[in-house]
Amino acid sequence: MVAQLRFSPVEKDRHQPDPETVEQAFHLFSTEGYLVLPEIFPTALIDKLHNSFLTTYSRYCSHENHTDALLVGNRRVMVTVRLEGPFNDPLLYAHPLILPILQRILGSSLILSGLGVVVSLPGSADQQVHRDLSHLFGDAILDAIIPCYALNLLIPLVEVNEENGMTRLWPGSHAVFEAHYTELARQMPFVDPPLAKGSCLLFDYRLIHLGRANRSAAPRPLLYNTYSRPWFRDPVNYTRQPPLVIPAGEKERIPAYHQSLFVAAQIVYADCVEESFEERGKMPQNGGGYPRC
Repeated sequence: MVAQLRFSPVEKDRHQPDPETVEQAFHLFSTEGYLVLPEIFPTALIDKLHNSFLTTYSRYCSHENHTDALLVGNRRVMVTVRLEGPFNDPLLYAHPLILPILQRILGSSLILSGLGVVVSLPGSADQQVHRDLSHLFGDAILDAIIPCYALNLLIPLVEVNEENGMTRLWPGSHAVFEAHYTELARQMPFVDPPLAKGSCLLFDYRLIHLGRANRSAAPRPLLYNTYSRPWFRDPVNYTRQPPLVIPAGEKERIPAYHQSLFVAAQIVYADCVEESFEERGKMPQNGGGYPRC
């Protein structure tokens, strides 16, 4: 059975989840390592994001070799998407029904530490079994008891199904310290949750998973928001591009009460000078560097 949670009509109308719902979501996520939230984003927003991505980032939808995008499998690339246009929308990065759940999992001072799209091109094969990042300490006992330090919120820009490639998840694997992912995957059951347009999937950075093959004739773009505790910086997955980029003019569009989410963002100016919120004195530097132009 897939771990999923639906908000009540009352919660949707008032744009706020009940405390009991937040606790239920936290329990499911903590136990299973993932959580599906069905049909939570307006399909009109998803279509707008999809069209914008195809227009602005079309070159990533035709071939897999790019100097500024990470190859994450056969015919599958990870692209950093700038927070601009329809992507600079509080409903996307701070959805009022999802944010309280994220804060319950990662703490009230959580940050958005990555924003991008994984494009699975037609003909792509199954990914290898992997975690987005392994456990922090390399100690089976310690790593099994520490709380979640980062998670991905996946928002498919098209319906995700058996044909274009669902994300396969191994429930509970986030709490099992095992370096041999393939062997662990053989020992544990998996789920392949389909995602209707407007649905999303949260999963722990440590959860074992893989992207299924895309057997359709069209690219499958999967938007991801990475949220983390404020001290975390991903040291592995951003060797070709920065994790989070905001054009300087777009920063002013972020509501003041959401500015704290973006302390790790790289700000891009017209003259191609880039700096992070941290470097501008928003908070003490705490690990992790950012590429320059």
